[in-house]
Amino acid sequence: MSICGLHPSSAHPPALSADDAAAAQENLPFVLVELKAYVAKRDNATTAFSETCDGKKIQVTCCLRRPPRVSYVCVHSPDAAEINMEPTVLATEEGFILIRVTIGAKGGQQKKNIDYYVYQADGAGGPSLTLLPRPPTGYSFNASNIGILVCRPDDDDQSGFFLQPHRPDDNKGYIVVGLHRKLGQPPGHFTLCIYDEKDGFWKTHPVSLSLQEQGNDFAHINCKVIAIGGRSGTMAFVDLWRGIIFCDVCMDAPLLSYVKLPEPLKRTKILQGDSRLCRDIAVVGNRLKYVELQVRYKASVVFKDHCVTNGWVAAIWSRPASSVSTEGWQEQSWVMDATGLKVDSEHLNLLPKVQNDEGCILPPFLRVYICQPVLGLGDGKDIIYFTVKRNRGDADGWVVSVDLENKEVLGVAPFAAQRYIVINHAYMSSRISRYMSEYAGD
Repeated sequence: MSICGLHPSSAHPPALSADDAAAAQENLPFVLVELKAYVAKRDNATTAFSETCDGKKIQVTCCLRRPPRVSYVCVHSPDAAEINMEPTVLATEEGFILIRVTIGAKGGQQKKNIDYYVYQADGAGGPSLTLLPRPPTGYSFNASNIGILVCRPDDDDQSGFFLQPHRPDDNKGYIVVGLHRKLGQPPGHFTLCIYDEKDGFWKTHPVSLSLQEQGNDFAHINCKVIAIGGRSGTMAFVDLWRGIIFCDVCMDAPLLSYVKLPEPLKRTKILQGDSRLCRDIAVVGNRLKYVELQVRYKASVVFKDHCVTNGWVAAIWSRPASSVSTEGWQEQSWVMDATGLKVDSEHLNLLPKVQNDEGCILPPFLRVYICQPVLGLGDGKDIIYFTVKRNRGDADGWVVSVDLENKEVLGVAPFAAQRYIVINHAYMSSRISRYMSEYAGD
């Protein structure tokens, strides 16, 4: 397999520990999955095979780890397909993963050589990997604008499908849905791109929000896609700075509706940059949960006109997942001061140590870089995960899990961040682990 233009570490995935092997046997309710896959040969019971667009063999393997350790995907081509950049996990839903792989492309030709695959962990014959047809010309997707909707036959009504994110089922199908806005399209106007497994081809639909839904000065920069489900096949396209576009993708004429996000913790904050570095949203149970992580700063006493981080504040809101609900956002829990968190000695020893100007060790979360809150998908607790670094450009990072309700650090794990420029969106939460019935280690 030829590897060009990849970060050197992409050929060397993290070693799996005995605890990782044990965790994979436990049917974990959810895991954290790294967005950038590794280009390396790993074989276990999750390995599935397919072909590239030019007929070369390719395989995908999932390596599960207990949160806050980050799970990852390995992509390998026994036939030496040329992989010029890291494959990307675009979306996961139930037992499915949508993966993008760029094959044999260099320079400006990359978009012409992108393959999209759907990995299924729990099919009737074991794990499978399906190469999708290329999307229509002019459309390409990343983790911010595409998602998966899982479908299964409706026993009560043979005329259609309903969506039900629960137990594994051999008869499940899927729909891949992307939201695209072309240059020049008016605000609130988009193109919906749909690939339905049972049809086997892509369809496009022009969709738009009504002027009433848009309100004044409407803007929407999509950064996350969530499957809501229901008989209409509702998907949520989220701008984490502003609001959510709900779309009933299984309708003959898909309709859009809009819900604003809660007001920022800091009302004067300028909404710019990658919103995923300070916000997240997910379906947990039958509710949408939304988290904001606000890093605190104070003036540096050493460098004039400079600030240093000084802890953080986090808040979680929730509302019914249904797009038609009239219930607003409800604040569930929040931490006013991260320095008040309970941290036992074991976790304290794992956290990065930083000194103040006098050379004394500071409490946790002071003068470190903190970003990317990710909601845990377990029911009953408000748990978030986030990344910590001593310095923005460090190759070493840590993932920390915090129980906001009980104000307690639950876990700390190292994270190899050298493949991400400075601080970047690096992992997502996924229920794929529920659908891995068997597992084999390295």
